Amino acid sequence: MKYDIAIIGGGPGGYTAAEKAAKAGMQVVLFEQDHLGGTCLNRGCIPTKTLLHSAHLYREMLTCQSFGLQAEGVRFDYGAMSARKDEVTGQLRSGVEGLLKGNKVELLRGSARVEEPGKVRVGEEVLESRHILIATGAVPAK
Repeated sequence: MKYDIAIIGGGPGGYTAAEKAAKAGMQVVLFEQDHLGGTCLNRGCIPTKTLLHSAHLYREMLTCQSFGLQAEGVRFDYGAMSARKDEVTGQLRSGVEGLLKGNKVELLRGSARVEEPGKVRVGEEVLESRHILIATGAVPAK
């Protein structure tokens, strides 16, 4: 099948571009080799904020006496905190996937590479596209 746009990378740049292109009436294919949502959703911002929120609540519970509250047996359970973090990131990933499905974006799993102008390979399959957007994110220079 020939697409209007092939997008490599399912992070915030890639999935947002896919949604907007689909809403503009384009035939869109999105390639992602890992989890949708990119670093922020899966390993960065969201998991960190989820764990920090749990730590903040733990600290509040330890000092709640200053608010006239009594709490006994308050414990820190990293396993439960980690499970909650995984649940939150999983729900958000599902939301991104639902957004793509709702906009009729074809999602292909695997490592994609540009073969030549207008052609993208994932595994053994080569797809044609009028435009190719590479949205694979970045890493800081050391």
